[in-house]
Amino acid sequence: MPTIKLYEKDSYIKEFTATVVSCEEKDGAYFVVLNKTAFFPEGGGQDADKGKIGDADVLDVQIKDEIIYHKVNKSFKENEEVNCVLDWDTRFSRMQNHTGEHIVSGVIHSLFGYNNVGFHMNDALITLDVDGPLTEENIKTVELTSNKAIYDNKSVKAIYPTAEELPDYDYRSKLDITEGVRLIEIEDYDLCACCAPHVAKTGEIGIIKILSFIPYKKGTRIEMICGLLALNDYRNLHTTNKSIMNMLSAKRFEIADAVEKIQNELSNARAENKKLMADLATLKMEKHINGNNVCVFIDGVSYDELRNCSNTLIDEFEYCYLFSNTDENNYIYVVSSKENNVREEVQNLNKAFNGKGGGRDTYAQGKIIGTKESILEYLK
Repeated sequence: MPTIKLYEKDSYIKEFTATVVSCEEKDGAYFVVLNKTAFFPEGGGQDADKGKIGDADVLDVQIKDEIIYHKVNKSFKENEEVNCVLDWDTRFSRMQNHTGEHIVSGVIHSLFGYNNVGFHMNDALITLDVDGPLTEENIKTVELTSNKAIYDNKSVKAIYPTAEELPDYDYRSKLDITEGVRLIEIEDYDLCACCAPHVAKTGEIGIIKILSFIPYKKGTRIEMICGLLALNDYRNLHTTNKSIMNMLSAKRFEIADAVEKIQNELSNARAENKKLMADLATLKMEKHINGNNVCVFIDGVSYDELRNCSNTLIDEFEYCYLFSNTDENNYIYVVSSKENNVREEVQNLNKAFNGKGGGRDTYAQGKIIGTKESILEYLK
């Protein structure tokens, strides 16, 4: 016998009494069927409700062949009367977000003719996919229009058309079904097939905030939040903003300018530091010249400094070997030549000192294991 879906008739039921139809144990959990329930089972992109049946935790809710199964952590007797309580804060937040998603999808469909082709909602975020491209200006228009629907406090109601009546309705749906269709109508904004609980008035949503959007499969993927989630998001952003204001000694809407100024100063400082490091590395060079080749050791510098030093020597010597010790018996290297191919030189160097590295024809870098004395002996 199908479970009576209390959540379809009244989405505001927080507590109810029901009779246990059956209770089966499987893999250490119990699956309870009630004669009626206000717990929404997972479906339509929305997670299942949580809460309590008696003193048992409701861990999951699923529906199969119109029978709703409540996964709980203790057993119940058949025909037992039980008191059931929903986790209302979570349920209401989901109602706010799911109804908000309907509004955004309806507005996009109305303004641009695009369809909602993918939807998922968890307790932190809504992901919405539509089958057409949207610009930054489009998104701003969608967000503003959607929030106007909230300010207008439009009614939200469920409609149950018969199979004969259904063709008379112009509604959105990702599934081609003709029987048992439940339509959610948001006055003047949307009509969509949906099985989930929704708020009764759009004003209860509070706010709709689109966080981001990206091109996705020739359409657009949107991330959004509504209601209490949006409020909590703003609180977190406001707290972070205040901290950054204090660190930068900047006013509320001057943070971006302050950060840009610091970035420019940092970029200039890095460029100056790079020049100083290059000059210092040049001064610290320990050269070992052998004919037209030079071997250079510089303690404690990076590949950048080795490369800069190589550039100062490359016109003077046929081959330049530059090394810097990272720790005892470990060296990074740069091998370069202005006109000669250094690949074979580097391969031999890596083979002799258990190293690894590579590069282009006239330049290569890498790491080897060895002492200064052994490197110099090898290069002779």
